[in-house]
Amino acid sequence: MTKVFLHSNAISKFGKHETSILELASQVAEEALYNFERERIDFLVFSSFTPDMYTNEFHTAAKLADLLRLGSVMAIRSETASSSGASAFHLACNLIYSGRFRTGIVVAAEIMSRFNRAENNLLLGSVLSDRQINLCLSMAQGGAMVTNLYFHKYGYTRDDLYHLAKKLHDNGYNNPNAQIRKHITKADYMEAPIFAIPLGLYDISPLSDGACAIVLSSDLQSNISVRGLGYGTTPLHNEALDTSFPASVSAFQRAYQDSGLTPHDIKVAELHDAFTTFELIGAEDAELFPRGRALRKVIEGVTHPNGSLPINTSGGLKSRGHPIGASGLVQIIELVRFMQKHPDKNIGLTHSIGGLATNNFATILELG
Repeated sequence: MTKVFLHSNAISKFGKHETSILELASQVAEEALYNFERERIDFLVFSSFTPDMYTNEFHTAAKLADLLRLGSVMAIRSETASSSGASAFHLACNLIYSGRFRTGIVVAAEIMSRFNRAENNLLLGSVLSDRQINLCLSMAQGGAMVTNLYFHKYGYTRDDLYHLAKKLHDNGYNNPNAQIRKHITKADYMEAPIFAIPLGLYDISPLSDGACAIVLSSDLQSNISVRGLGYGTTPLHNEALDTSFPASVSAFQRAYQDSGLTPHDIKVAELHDAFTTFELIGAEDAELFPRGRALRKVIEGVTHPNGSLPINTSGGLKSRGHPIGASGLVQIIELVRFMQKHPDKNIGLTHSIGGLATNNFATILELG
């Protein structure tokens, strides 16, 4: 079967940028293409959640291809809410698997800072079901409902969740591209403003500007390749929120089947954590830990960078930042960089959630 190899990549600083989405996207793409033969590129997949709303930019894929001087390539945009970056990567892989394309670039970018928090909350809430919108449910409230249920089912409290928030901020502090580079104390966490009980300031990902890019090829080999892909959706009318996300379970199962691997083979992971608790649910849906045990594994240090199964060593969406259309792709690039620095962690997993866990993607990478 055709293999997809991963090549040069680039990540911008996450935070606030005084630029357009296309300008930021072209900057990271140029960096990724700097030492690559540009004439080999025969397609571009661009990911952005809603550039037409945030920065009034349209027809972005073709304009980006033109800025990059790629010639007459296929240029398309992928949008699946907060999993857009992952869906763009999966689309690129499947283009190569089709045999019609051999080498491409995936670019993802979002500029969210033009909107204030209230405007962003309304825009991000538009991905919810009609009934959830009519009930005035926000994304944070959905995350809080799931967190309360997780606490109730498994006997945890905010005192326990602090350990996860601290881990993510410690990891982000060591990431030069992270938006939030700050160590937090127990007092910081417990005294921070509460956004939706029990989720506070240090449990919810920030509004972010950021971009990233990566080159993929079946012609040119590298030391890291795609081992498995998985996807899953959930009907939006099925609005029951629980401590497991069926779309994630489907995505993980498909990725394991596609790769011929099992959860026991995973050595490192980057999991969607727009809310801290989502890392735990992702780890359990991926069967990395038994139900209700993921937070205990955080407290024990298992998922820390030097633990036996590091998770979100980049700081995750919580600390690195969460530019909606870019997060799913930057997770993959962060995983590539970690695995290349740690050859013993030769099988890695990423997980990206679209909407309130209704359009999700899992990706397995292999080093060597």
